[in-house]
Amino acid sequence: MQENVKQQHILHIFVKLIMAFALPSSLVSVFDKSFIKPSSLTPSTQRFHKLSFVDQSLSNMYIPFAFFYPKVQQRQESKNSDELSQIAHLLQTSLSQTLVSYYPYAGKLRDNATVDCNDMGAEFLSVRIKCSMSEILDHPRAAHAEGIVFPKDLPWANNYEGGNLLVVQVSKFDCGGIAISICFSHKIGDGCSLLNFLNDWSSVTRDHMTTTTLIPSPRFIGDSIFSTQKYGPLITPQIVSDLSECVQKRFIFPTDKLDALRAKVAVESGVENPTRAEVVSALLFKYATKASSSMLPSKLVHFLNIRTMIKPRLPRNTIGNILSMFSTAATNEQDIELPSLVRNLRKEVEVAYKKDQVEQNELILEVVESIRKGKMPFENKDGYHENVYICSNLCKYPYDTVDFGWGRPESVCIANGPFKNAFFLKDYKAGRGVEARVMLHKQQMSEFERNEELFEFIA
Repeated sequence: MQENVKQQHILHIFVKLIMAFALPSSLVSVFDKSFIKPSSLTPSTQRFHKLSFVDQSLSNMYIPFAFFYPKVQQRQESKNSDELSQIAHLLQTSLSQTLVSYYPYAGKLRDNATVDCNDMGAEFLSVRIKCSMSEILDHPRAAHAEGIVFPKDLPWANNYEGGNLLVVQVSKFDCGGIAISICFSHKIGDGCSLLNFLNDWSSVTRDHMTTTTLIPSPRFIGDSIFSTQKYGPLITPQIVSDLSECVQKRFIFPTDKLDALRAKVAVESGVENPTRAEVVSALLFKYATKASSSMLPSKLVHFLNIRTMIKPRLPRNTIGNILSMFSTAATNEQDIELPSLVRNLRKEVEVAYKKDQVEQNELILEVVESIRKGKMPFENKDGYHENVYICSNLCKYPYDTVDFGWGRPESVCIANGPFKNAFFLKDYKAGRGVEARVMLHKQQMSEFERNEELFEFIA
């Protein structure tokens, strides 16, 4: 008996060691694949959705988010039925109703300027994963392991012609937990648009468990703000994803360490109350630049949600790529020290808030200038994204509150991409710090992780 227990213990350790290095695709089995159409037809007056200049500049890459929920308690009447089928049916029904209001996501691209809202539907996959959720979330390479809950090769992919603009996958683990992943076309909306969709879809799902009925009311603005009349329509996208040689690592900056660093930077820079995003992005930029073989000059670009900066202000439920950018450059080693970086970032964001973000939109001007020079946006003479780092600050967006009726997610992740030299910042577990997802060339990542000073601020 003791010998059998010992053998089982050794086998368990062996399996854990295998899991530590790889998550084989054999763990995943597709249970069902279907297409979810809106529950009522889109009116002919809304058949074609016009894309703005910013929309047209982006490829139809998918924004990929996943939400992990512990063991899901099903309603009494479904306990004797297949659990995955019941969960999938609930989500499909609510998705169908939500797509009535989010009708462009049930269509397909007609060309780079128009979505044909033909009610083709969203793709929906039901999947079983033969391991526990904890084996993914506690994996030594969690940022890599999480990819198992996304449709294969889809996150950040530049979508093929005629492909679905929205793809959802619900994955059920052996432990009873589920993950809901969503690949949401960047062509139609940004990260704020995605959060609006998720909040509406999850609310409709919760309402199915009660007797209330919610009708989402997103506001699609099309090309009404960033018209193509001034610069002309774009025949092909200018900003595309590129995952070649790109790896992602996750870093957690706990609140206590981050607050101490912010206080230190405030004194040294003269910046009043530097934000978490200013300090963390500056820190990542500094050490990514140091890890680069060519190092300087370099540039840090921050994307901006400008809904509240446009006059009149746009409501939060506005759907589209309502974006601009600001940046700071580093030409010498002093420029990449934290006090200097944070001071310059604060100066540039203050300048951005004083601009007319329609007529003086830096993202649009970058795209226009790149076309004039016959290059890609953010490209310099040394190549695409060489020493240009892109940061998206999602800390103000409560992705961790998306509740389909099973409470808040235990974890929220974003897949590797869309290209090298990218940082995503988001809240970590309800105010316990900042989680940074860092994308770098795999060789540069190795150098990046050797910076001992960086790890003084990481959990």
